[in-house]
Amino acid sequence: MIRTVNELIPDEAGRIRLQAPAKINLMLSVHGRREDGFHALTSLVVPLEFGDSMELRVNGGQADCLSSDGVAVPLDASNLVLRAARLFREHSGRTECFDFRLQKRIPVGAGLGGGSSDAVAALLGMDALLQTRMDGEALRALAAALGSDCPFFVDGVPAIMRGRGELLEPLTAAATARLGGQRVLLFRPDFGVETGWAYGQFAARPGSYEAPAVAEARWQAFAGGGMVADLLHNGFEAVVGRKFLAIPCLLEQLRAHGYPCLMSGSGSVCFALVNSAAEAAAVKALCLSCWGEGIFWVETSFAGRMI
Repeated sequence: MIRTVNELIPDEAGRIRLQAPAKINLMLSVHGRREDGFHALTSLVVPLEFGDSMELRVNGGQADCLSSDGVAVPLDASNLVLRAARLFREHSGRTECFDFRLQKRIPVGAGLGGGSSDAVAALLGMDALLQTRMDGEALRALAAALGSDCPFFVDGVPAIMRGRGELLEPLTAAATARLGGQRVLLFRPDFGVETGWAYGQFAARPGSYEAPAVAEARWQAFAGGGMVADLLHNGFEAVVGRKFLAIPCLLEQLRAHGYPCLMSGSGSVCFALVNSAAEAAAVKALCLSCWGEGIFWVETSFAGRMI
């Protein structure tokens, strides 16, 4: 899903509509807990054409209002969209409140960054509505205050993420071109994984951490012309899989059939990279045989550049 300039221009009713793309982690290496309580990581993150949609407008009232058609989406003050609105007012000095209407397609607790992407879409929309003209650095700083992976969605280009997620290095044009248009299948069992719990599993098993040098070598091998399939790694897959056995069981079958695949983020959505409709059908058949008919399933692709 790509944001375009036209989407950041209010319509006749004063509404702005924009997209909030999902992301996947092609590589996610967790190195250990930092002094500030966050975990240090190295990750290669790419945006997808698939995602949520948001509509927002100034409501003229004294409170923000969030509505959503999504199941299990919190509509109270804990939602990152409403937190983004409060943070935006604190930073900008403006007092306006907003109506947010969210068309939710990204599952909750999926490892696709849905809540973070929605929050950044809100920031971009509010900035455009009130013409506060925040630059990228200011927007990324606000996003970082909302969550570790939020800054990625400000620019929404394939990037290496370091630190706790706030340090971003966009991929070179050559590396991005090698990823462009890749067909991606997303599939999720009928359960989610709570991110805090997943990080807790790492903390309880320090031997599960990976040295930064190992992750850097994996990334540099890809940057130097290596295959995307050799880049795929997610340290969460092992620690989450100890409890949720359905995830590693399916991924092992897919790999045995030659399909590059991985769990994204802390789960529970997984993805496979395919090159044809026939391969997509074969992967879906394996997913259905392992996880049943109730799975979440989406066919999408890596997104182009967003504003």
